[in-house]
Amino acid sequence: MSSGTILQRKMRGRSARRGLAAGALLFALGMQAADVRAELVFRSAEQVNGEQQWSAPRRYDTPADTAYPRTLADGTQIASEEVQVSLRGEISARDVYAAKVMESLIKRGRQRIAGNAVSFSGKGGDVDAAMEVGRLLRRLGVSTIVASEEQCLSSCVFAFMGGDQRRVEGRIGIHRPYFSSTRKVANRRSYYRQLQKRLQQYVEELDFPTSLYEALMAVPPESIRILSAADLRKYYLSGMSPAAEEEADAVAAKNLGISVLEYLQQKAQAQPCAGVFGGDGVCSGDAQSAARSGASATVPGGQQSVQNRPPVPDSMARKQNVDAEHPGQTLGASGAR
Repeated sequence: MSSGTILQRKMRGRSARRGLAAGALLFALGMQAADVRAELVFRSAEQVNGEQQWSAPRRYDTPADTAYPRTLADGTQIASEEVQVSLRGEISARDVYAAKVMESLIKRGRQRIAGNAVSFSGKGGDVDAAMEVGRLLRRLGVSTIVASEEQCLSSCVFAFMGGDQRRVEGRIGIHRPYFSSTRKVANRRSYYRQLQKRLQQYVEELDFPTSLYEALMAVPPESIRILSAADLRKYYLSGMSPAAEEEADAVAAKNLGISVLEYLQQKAQAQPCAGVFGGDGVCSGDAQSAARSGASATVPGGQQSVQNRPPVPDSMARKQNVDAEHPGQTLGASGAR
């Protein structure tokens, strides 16, 4: 066989491998694009074959799912119920509407959120919509959670920041936002500077450090920085912000009939245990910690809820940088993600 023939075969082989790799990438992006919109959903406790368990997911943006009183299969009418709430997928303006429906149901006493916590899993979405969801969650005073084996990336983090207390068992990933549209704009730089200002104001408004804003702006939009456990504490993404913790400590001290100093001394002496919330060193078995976190011990059926699983070990969040997965969908109102 001539050297020319061998060379041609090698080139064909390399071309075929490149084609397979490109095909695999397109398939992966296609799979991501198939489920791009986030869904704010809830599950309620129901009796099935004599046992309590969580129902199939129902959506806040579907009127039939949020009609009360609700009629069960056996004809029983329920005017108010405890629900598990989660937000999954890429956030859009429609999720702002869904969050407002949830807020209305809670304020009217139709729903109570189990564990007072909302779980997150998503790869990003519209920046402004995510911040609006975050503000709404902060008004409600709920906690936010990224469960084990889940991840909250890009704009998802802004909605997650709305939790009064925050718990990360999975992964949090940040990067600089960007406009997904390639449409020519008279002054694209000016629009981006306005987005930067909105982000800075949001970080300050929700009582996070300026260093968090600086950290996410330092990561190129084509990359994702996965935060370590130390990073999460540093940026207040795990646990509580100082102002919120100050208020919670004062309330706890008053409820115990002692001074804030005495409470802080007791808090410092508390022994860590399984279920420590947000790595703040306070045992979740402590009555005041439970009151602060709003945690519930079990879900129907006696199984431990996702809100009450112990925090993820530091070793599971060591990697600092991974390639981002961005299908590049066009977003809603602002177009920034």
